[in-house]
Amino acid sequence: MPNRSPIAARKPRLVFCTARPARYAAVLNVLRQTFAITVIPNDPSAAKTFETHPDCIVIENQLVGGDGMWLAQQANALRAGGRQSLIMVAPKMTLPIGRLIEERVIDAAITGSPETGEFLNSFWRAYGTVSEDETLSALSKPAGQVMQSGRQLFTQLEDMTATGGIDLEGRKLVASAAASVVDLAGDPSVAPMLHQLRGHHDSTFAHSLRVGILMASFGRAIGVGDDQLRLMAETGLLHDLGKMQVPLSILAKPGSLTEAERQEMSLHPVYGAQLVNEGYRDLPDLISAVRHHHEKLDGTGYPDGQTRGQIHEMSLCTAVVDVFSALTDRRDYKEPMERDQAFAIMDTMAGPHLEPRLYRRFRELVLDTRLADEPQVRAAR
Repeated sequence: MPNRSPIAARKPRLVFCTARPARYAAVLNVLRQTFAITVIPNDPSAAKTFETHPDCIVIENQLVGGDGMWLAQQANALRAGGRQSLIMVAPKMTLPIGRLIEERVIDAAITGSPETGEFLNSFWRAYGTVSEDETLSALSKPAGQVMQSGRQLFTQLEDMTATGGIDLEGRKLVASAAASVVDLAGDPSVAPMLHQLRGHHDSTFAHSLRVGILMASFGRAIGVGDDQLRLMAETGLLHDLGKMQVPLSILAKPGSLTEAERQEMSLHPVYGAQLVNEGYRDLPDLISAVRHHHEKLDGTGYPDGQTRGQIHEMSLCTAVVDVFSALTDRRDYKEPMERDQAFAIMDTMAGPHLEPRLYRRFRELVLDTRLADEPQVRAAR
């Protein structure tokens, strides 16, 4: 059985069949962070490569140089126990492609322009639906349940943010997920789960769930009460909600942002506060943390340029955890940073940016509990 779990030692293998590799150069550059990639023409000779049983096959359905539909049939016939991901790329969805999905010849189709952000988001959703059961099986049962419920939560939140914001029903969903996160805080399975999330592409979901877990663990370590512990978990889950209103082309851009794109990205705390305002009027600390987790003690943060003494402690806690998670996350545009390297950077941020007392306590928590260590877990082949 192929080993595609991101917590495994080797990179999974991806075969990308296209007659126009230059068209996908930016996408392939990003995917190489996760996969060992072989690019081949989409002609009949590609079938020989399928016999090596790569973990994922992407086939461009273009008649230039070959027939992608025929290649998909060949790849499906050579699947190793049905464990490979088989994805088709096409300008638009057609009845024949829909039939291939319906008949389970392919797992998914990515349609439209290969604009980097949108293409990568579609790819990871397609790849994730095939590998999710294997992903969860590598985790402990409590950790797997939290990851699964977190994914469901963020799917529902995405629908809510598209129509306005979080209502009372949405708040109940967040509270339920936060309760599961609190239960998991301190569990030995947290470290491998955080590593798993670091390899997960759906960055708003993965990063927010990771921050929620770290916030709950932080709260438990400093001895806050049960109500405050749940509030910290909910804050972590919701702190980046505003990114759901930032275009994917910006969120997943593999290069530097333009000035206009940076300005758009810097609005996500404002968007987030607007989205949670109605459902959390009685929890101003949470709303404040969503809006102000990018403020800095020296006043150079955003969106309001708050300074020491103006920034609420919940916002200061969220900022510490958010920075650590951002540095050690894998993103489209960067590899994850090792824990000690992240702390070396954060040491320089304590004072002008991060609240020193809270940062030192969080650093002690991570080092004492080995909470974010690289887990020594290997999936069975």
